[in-house]
Amino acid sequence: MNRMETGVVPADLREAIRAARRIALAGHVTPDADCIGSIGGFCLGLRGLGKQVVVSMPPGSVSRKLTFLADSVPIAPASREEIAACDLLIAVDTAKAARVNLEGKLEAYPSLPVANVDHHATNIGFGRYNWVDGDRSSAAEMVYEVLAALDCRMTREIATLLYAGVHADTQGFSLPNTTPRSLDVAHELAQAGVDIPHLCERLHRSFSKGEFELLRVIYGNTRVSDDGALAWSTADFDEIRAAGCNAADIDDQVNVPRSIEGISIAILFSEGNRGKIRMNFRGERGTDVLALAQRFGGGGHHESAGAILDGTIAEVSQRVLAEARGYLSDLRRTTR
Repeated sequence: MNRMETGVVPADLREAIRAARRIALAGHVTPDADCIGSIGGFCLGLRGLGKQVVVSMPPGSVSRKLTFLADSVPIAPASREEIAACDLLIAVDTAKAARVNLEGKLEAYPSLPVANVDHHATNIGFGRYNWVDGDRSSAAEMVYEVLAALDCRMTREIATLLYAGVHADTQGFSLPNTTPRSLDVAHELAQAGVDIPHLCERLHRSFSKGEFELLRVIYGNTRVSDDGALAWSTADFDEIRAAGCNAADIDDQVNVPRSIEGISIAILFSEGNRGKIRMNFRGERGTDVLALAQRFGGGGHHESAGAILDGTIAEVSQRVLAEARGYLSDLRRTTR
């Protein structure tokens, strides 16, 4: 596993991982395919190098649709004691320290060195060791290069997990974050034996009845602004529960309003936890939604971002949609 250039991985990060005997891995809350695939691939790769590895993935974190990825790695959610006993914690695909999926958050482990491997543009580097690259397609692309730099043997199992992350975060290599580098990484992973048709079936064509019912809600609640530039949908707490889903199942549904021709911004408002309204922002044709999400304390990528506000769907959507309309109007003026 050394055909790709690996000098881009910071030397201090490589040496910190080499020196550690016991390593804890954690991603972000409500982990998506990139987060789970990155953690799983990292876990198997580090174990192959003789490391003792534990994973923080609290019960209920993973959506039903993605449990097949998590279940492909023989892990049990680590306890606080197991994490505290480690020499290094690697936080993967996590833009903010407050978003790390750890019981007690990072504050509960003040003496544990943190390595931060992430591709979010808003990550300011909260670790002792940081590799943050907002131009990368996915965390999985970066994890591949870390494992390559450590001379890890690429197995079919590791490759499948990492390929899932690259594929999902580029939406099947269709988004602007798809680069020659990400395609090279995907090629290397495919060469290791990934069953791509089977993996894509699990990612895209394996809805449960509840997940399908939730899609009905999203389609039914989708609206478009009069000028056609803004599309949004909503799912409140009761609608999500009535469909048989929960907060972990909310993410890709933003692709419903996003799929409408001619829009510049799509937003999904969801209330996975009562009173907490999560916004998924997506930009089309180069529209930067990160700056919009940051107005509400959010973050992410330039064309894919998120934020959470307290309130009801009606209250939050009214406020955010008004801001989004003004934001789009400002963008039009500045680009004339």
